[in-house]
Amino acid sequence: MDKRFIWSARMRSFGHAWRGVRTVLKTQHNAWIHAAATIAVLGISWVLRLSPLEWCIILLCCAIVWIAEALNTALELLADALKPERHPIVGQAKDVAA
Repeated sequence: MDKRFIWSARMRSFGHAWRGVRTVLKTQHNAWIHAAATIAVLGISWVLRLSPLEWCIILLCCAIVWIAEALNTALELLADALKPERHPIVGQAKDVAA
């Protein structure tokens, strides 16, 4: 495997990441709620003129929520690919991930 840093390969990686973000937004209704909440929190934070530390905390919390949503979506998609029909254990795994 080639370990050199290649700009075009890095740009393709970002393209894959953006495709993943679009998948989350297109397929997960809760992502729209997260998006609205993120916009509201950032707007309120701007109005309140938070300190740099407070901004870091707010941004970290928003990032954690989005990461959790993305991981949950990935887990659900993999579970559906492996076991498309209803299965109680897959259902439990999805419930826990949610």
